[in-house]
Amino acid sequence: MIELLDKILLWIHIPFGMVSLILFWIPVGVQKGSPMHRKVGRWYFFTMWVVVVTAFLLSIINLINGNVMSAVFLGFLSIITAYPLWYSNEILQQGRAWTDRYFTIRRLFVTTLFVSGVGVFLVGALRYQFQGLGTMMAFFGILAFPAGRDLFMTKANAMNREQRLKMHVKGTIISGVAAHTAFFAFGGRRIFVDMLQMDQQYMFIPWIAPTLLGLVYIGYMRRKYKTG
Repeated sequence: MIELLDKILLWIHIPFGMVSLILFWIPVGVQKGSPMHRKVGRWYFFTMWVVVVTAFLLSIINLINGNVMSAVFLGFLSIITAYPLWYSNEILQQGRAWTDRYFTIRRLFVTTLFVSGVGVFLVGALRYQFQGLGTMMAFFGILAFPAGRDLFMTKANAMNREQRLKMHVKGTIISGVAAHTAFFAFGGRRIFVDMLQMDQQYMFIPWIAPTLLGLVYIGYMRRKYKTG
């Protein structure tokens, strides 16, 4: 039963993941706020939520099957993708004053993200001593540390700091970065190792590259729209 469920989830996860990777680049490239941007953006969010939910379920199956580290890393990638994916769209629905519902869900997300990020970092540092998968776990665990600052923000401070356009751009880019990273860490691994004959010790490059490029693009968008 578990094996069948695993296959079904993969049949859903993989094609939706590929489609979301393609859809991500259309809103990024077209004029912001245009009908194309809005329409394709909605489809991107839908496909990405399918990817996030199936990835989380797959991480549970990995845990049941005893693949603990794969389960932990995949589950963490699901969380670190889900939060920006959620707020990038949801914050556009907020007025000058956030609803209590939005702020409560935000706090639940940042708490989960920070705690899981610390846990993943410690596993990568202590168990793997920054070797192999441990390098990736430590790197992405650190990316969740800023959530600790957000955890202690008051509603007023958060509203003052997190402008709508900035958070929409930032959340969308981060969710796309996470999607590309997951692709390179799992499915894309075969492309680099088997087809391109990349040495295992250099696999961290395609894993980390999307994050670095994403940070550069976020900085560019902040300057362009003066949202930072």
